[in-house]
Amino acid sequence: MKIAIIGPGSVGGYYGGVLARHGEDVSLVARAGPHADAIKASGLRVSSNWGDFTVHPQVTSDPAEIGPVDFIFYSVKLFHNETALPLIEPLLKEGTTVLTIQNGVDSADMIAERYGWEYVMAGATYIETGRPAPGMIHQSGSTARIAFGEQDGSRSERAGAVLSLLSKEGIQPEIATDIAATLWTKLVNVGPIGTVMTASRASFVEVLASPWGEYTVRSVMEDVERVARAKGVDLAPDVVDEKLREGIAEAADTQASLQGDFRAGNQLEIEHLLGMVVREGRAMDVPVPASAALVTSLWKFRNGAPSE
Repeated sequence: MKIAIIGPGSVGGYYGGVLARHGEDVSLVARAGPHADAIKASGLRVSSNWGDFTVHPQVTSDPAEIGPVDFIFYSVKLFHNETALPLIEPLLKEGTTVLTIQNGVDSADMIAERYGWEYVMAGATYIETGRPAPGMIHQSGSTARIAFGEQDGSRSERAGAVLSLLSKEGIQPEIATDIAATLWTKLVNVGPIGTVMTASRASFVEVLASPWGEYTVRSVMEDVERVARAKGVDLAPDVVDEKLREGIAEAADTQASLQGDFRAGNQLEIEHLLGMVVREGRAMDVPVPASAALVTSLWKFRNGAPSE
């Protein structure tokens, strides 16, 4: 199958690398820079729970050089959508599936608004990855899960095809029967944990060791839960307890992309994650005090101001 990865950073690069390792025809659409240069020179080097390997996919900043593909993995940061969404067009043909695994809950809506739901499928990934050096991806822990699904929850033919494609060692795919609940459930986890880590300049282990760390994370999770329920999303009754338990169990392996961007002085996804929760909550008169405090604490860094 011919595959394009738009945004081959720590997450997209990992999944693209795994698919290439298993013999799929993978091309990477990457911005010019050290990461792309390193892959072109020495290949994409991946260290993971399932072994270390190097693959040599095509790398280009121009998707027209790749041409139409069967499957597009869309994994750029949300704030890059303005420039990244047009990159999809040269890759499309009849039957192409665009799977987005961006953070947040409205990524698929943005892509479908431009290209149509006949191409787009929403997804969420659960993985701990980092990019220790250009051309290198490090994945930690035993989880590399992707949940995805149709908007109506059906087990469609294309959902089955995506499941078959992703069913490889190093990827744990599953079809979600309620993708909205899946996306909001993930946000209950990653939004609060990553933002608390970033605002406190601490690892999640250090957050939990502080006197009010766990209480703070729970408070933010409850903000997200309240907004989701107000929007009619069918979350599990114990979603906060479950996500907090999972987070604590995996604390030693937790890496937050928001924190990585903050440390590097990069633009932050804060507006699209907890910022979105605050906006939606305020619009519906749903209390979101903990989330508002965190967003405020990071607001001046949203456009990439140097970290402190």
